[in-house]
Amino acid sequence: MKTRNRMLAAILAVVLAFGLTACGGGGKEEDAESVYKTAMEKMNSLESMAAGMDITVKMSDGSESMDITMDAEMKIQDIKKESMTMSMDMNVGMSGITMAIQAYYADGWYMMDTMGQKMKYQMPLEEAAGQASMGQGMDLSALGKVTMEEKDGQKTLSYEADIAKMKENATAEEYLSFLDSLGLGELAETGLNYQTVEGTMTVNGDGYATSNTIHIVASIEEDGQSLEMDINVAVTYENPGQDVTVDIPDASEYTEIDPSMLG
Repeated sequence: MKTRNRMLAAILAVVLAFGLTACGGGGKEEDAESVYKTAMEKMNSLESMAAGMDITVKMSDGSESMDITMDAEMKIQDIKKESMTMSMDMNVGMSGITMAIQAYYADGWYMMDTMGQKMKYQMPLEEAAGQASMGQGMDLSALGKVTMEEKDGQKTLSYEADIAKMKENATAEEYLSFLDSLGLGELAETGLNYQTVEGTMTVNGDGYATSNTIHIVASIEEDGQSLEMDINVAVTYENPGQDVTVDIPDASEYTEIDPSMLG
C-alpha cells in the first residue's frame, strides 16, 4: 500500500479535479445545457464562496484495502484577486485514526495547523487559487448523458461523463498545470485512469449551483502496481451569491518550512 501522503495526494488529485468544480451538465438536452451554462457562469462570477464537502473513499492495491473519510468546510474571499483569503477545516479518517487539519491562505502565505504543528510557506496566488478552484467545469462535449428534473423551484441535473471524450479534452499540459497548482506534479508521471464519472448538480431558482454529488471510479498505475479507488463526494454551497468573511490567524504563530518537507 502507498504511504499515507501518497494516497492522500492521489485522492486530492482525483477529487479536486471534479468534486469542487461543479463538473457535470451539458450534453444532449437544450434545457439541461442552458441551466448548466447559466449556473457555471454565475458560480464563476462569484467573488466569495463557502462550501462543505464530504468524501468517502475505498482503496485497494490488490493485497490490502483501506477506507478513508474526509470532511471539509472551505471559505474563500476575493477569489483570484491579490487580496484573496481562504480557510479550510478538514478531518481525515483513516485506519481508525482521525486527523484534523486547518489550512489558510493570506498575503502570499499558506498556513497549516495539524497534529500540534503550525507551519507556513510562501505560495503564489495562482497555486492557492488552484487549490481553492471551484469553477473550472468540464467541457460540455465530454458529457455523454444528462437528464434534468425540476421540483419545488429547484432543478437537478444528473450526468454521466464520456470518459473517452473527457481524456481527449484534457491535454497533458493542462493536466500537468493542474497538478502543479496543487503541489502534486509528480503524479503526472503516474497513469491516472477514470472508469466512471457520474453525479448530480442541484440548481436553485436564482440559477446558482447549491449542491453536487459525484461518484468516481479510478485507478493509478505506478511502478507496475495498480491502486484502485471508488470515491463518493457530496458538496454543498452555502448561500451562493452572498458575501463570505474569512477569519485568518496570526501568521507569526506559524513556523516557516520548506514545502518539500511535506512529502
